Amino acid sequence: MSDTDPGQVTRRLFELLGSQDLDQVTTLFADRVEFAVPSAPDVPWIPAANSPAGMREFFAGLPTHLEAKRFVVAKIINDAEDAVALGDLVSVVRATGRTITSRFVVHIGVHEGKINRYVMYEDSWAVAQALND
Repeated sequence: MSDTDPGQVTRRLFELLGSQDLDQVTTLFADRVEFAVPSAPDVPWIPAANSPAGMREFFAGLPTHLEAKRFVVAKIINDAEDAVALGDLVSVVRATGRTITSRFVVHIGVHEGKINRYVMYEDSWAVAQALND
């Protein structure tokens, strides 16, 4: 496997996120990024992002709003241009004290060794419930 392999790039992303090395995380992203976390429009930790700086803002802002209790990537499946990470998470919303428990899928696109797509699917109902006071 090379450093342009989507599976390898995805593994590296999650390793760097685990060590909270946002400077190195930022270097993994292409100049233009398709970013989405389909959810309710008022989720405060999901910014409009389409660049390495925007992705850094997203990852850096998560601890402000969420206390991560568990984030496990169970499997990564990939082909020549895309990787899909499957896992589960448990987070506490700091503003409400409520817990989000969800399985997730992250679709990561890679072109010439850089991440150009980061789309995360999670239980948006659980997120909405945890945000309500």
